[in-house]
Amino acid sequence: MRSAEEVVWPGGIHQFRLAIGELRAIEQKCDAGCFVVMMRLLSSQCKIDDVLAPIRLGLIGGGMLEKDAQRLVDSVLAETASPYTLTVTAAEILRRFLMWDGEDQSSAGEQKAGAETPDPR
Repeated sequence: MRSAEEVVWPGGIHQFRLAIGELRAIEQKCDAGCFVVMMRLLSSQCKIDDVLAPIRLGLIGGGMLEKDAQRLVDSVLAETASPYTLTVTAAEILRRFLMWDGEDQSSAGEQKAGAETPDPR
């Protein structure tokens, strides 16, 4: 699974990580698969837990204590950002841990962007 990543969001700059345990917890909390949750966020047809669960669990997965993560999310929601604003953060956190292209995942024969094309002669 991927390592924690730094995310800039309305709550500051923090480490986020969603490993399999956090992804399963999101699915349980939101009563939907993580890709469904992400699509609900992107289409503005989300529930409040769709917004808050990926952020809170991402903070915990990134190394923050559970109580501190809950306190931070509650504080940001009360003082800094609306649930609507936080949908962008939640969707980005999910995207980072559900949809990535690893270096070892390139298809045979594919070149990396910017690589020179071999001379066909």
